Amino acid sequence: MSTFWTPEKIENYKQASEYTSFHKRLSVLAAPYLDKRWTLADIGCGPGLLDFWLAPMVASIDAIDIDNAALLDLKERLEDVFLTDRYTAEKIRPRLASLEDIRGESFDVVLLSFFGLDASSVTAALALAARRVIIFMHGRPDTEGPLAAEDDGGKFSAAGLETFLNERGSAFKKSVMEMQFGQPFKSLADIQRLLAAYEDGDVKRGADIEERIEKTNRFDYPYYLPKSISVATFIILAGQTEGA
Repeated sequence: MSTFWTPEKIENYKQASEYTSFHKRLSVLAAPYLDKRWTLADIGCGPGLLDFWLAPMVASIDAIDIDNAALLDLKERLEDVFLTDRYTAEKIRPRLASLEDIRGESFDVVLLSFFGLDASSVTAALALAARRVIIFMHGRPDTEGPLAAEDDGGKFSAAGLETFLNERGSAFKKSVMEMQFGQPFKSLADIQRLLAAYEDGDVKRGADIEERIEKTNRFDYPYYLPKSISVATFIILAGQTEGA
């Protein structure tokens, strides 16, 4: 299985989500297209940060990923009674599986967020969904940072996905908005660890990062490296149901 998620990446991802409310804002975009009676499959869920916000909006969530480290972190958080209430924890089921592994199953809603998409993965997601497929992806090709567009491996851009859905005859809605998902820091030492990662590589980029770090006047995260990303949201109708 994949080993994309390291403990450091997971911790940075959590801190960025907490500081910017990124996943909370994504959940607000998804909320009008969910129902408390429905099941949801979050494919490529990573540490499942979005699932904690979506849990109150649906009946259950299968949090599916091929990275064991990410799912282990999710499981530990679900089991921590100081972090997660039982109502939320009981709704989220972490599963180590790929999109291919769950072929033939059915969910009311299938969610793909910043998942490298191609024609086969979108078609597979639509086959799994009884009502909706919700996709969050890069709205422009030059997005950088924790959710950099280049991480998609040259697969569908937002424009490419739109063209594919139109050619397929799928009913869908699309919106694009700018959101912050930069990196906060708890100390100067944290900043130095980030800069050290560039000492043997992209020295110019490391210097650019240092220049862009802002002081926040916050006790928890006194420093912040801003990063704006363009988020495209697709709500795709699946099956013979009411309009998207």
